[in-house]
Amino acid sequence: MHFFFLLLLSFSSSAAVLVTATVGQVSDYVVTSREVQISAVIESILYPPKVGSKAVPELRLGQEAFRGAVTSVLLESVVALEAENFNVATISESNLQAALVRVEKATAGKAFWTELDVSPAELKKFMVRKLTAKGFMKFKTNSMASIITDQDAQAYFDKNRVKFGASTFESFRDNIKAFLAQQQLEDRLRSWFEVIKRKYKVRNYISE
Repeated sequence: MHFFFLLLLSFSSSAAVLVTATVGQVSDYVVTSREVQISAVIESILYPPKVGSKAVPELRLGQEAFRGAVTSVLLESVVALEAENFNVATISESNLQAALVRVEKATAGKAFWTELDVSPAELKKFMVRKLTAKGFMKFKTNSMASIITDQDAQAYFDKNRVKFGASTFESFRDNIKAFLAQQQLEDRLRSWFEVIKRKYKVRNYISE
């Protein structure tokens, strides 16, 4: 595992205590485990899961879920950089302030958040990046959306006839078109992610 310890503190004893480590890199920008933890908390508050726990996540380096969180921050970082390059997905001050209030309210008194010791400047920085990336992703998703024709759906139905049993094409047409559109969108987004990851020289030290 090729990640490097960045910051050591010794508040309560003479022994140094690890508080953060380098987990990734985007061009010359270093992503730390603490940054990943902060981003995960912000994500859970602004974009809570539709199902499952709504609690503020207390991710720790070494946990399985932490790996996915690192990948998310790296992708978020490059998407935000692309948004800046194309000058799209600008965040209004009112939307930013509303998001800041939500996070500050949700994290007030939380021991894990206090432990992270997030400054107002850091919170605003990570918030702007996340909101910018989300806005640009919405823009890219809309621009990459495909129109699936009845002929496309019929071809899929015929090719996978066994899956549909005795049902008619008409009864599955809309579902097939939605499935194919989503599949094409995911393929295009995956290819785009690979392009911008190479462009910004992304490295994930947790996965190396």
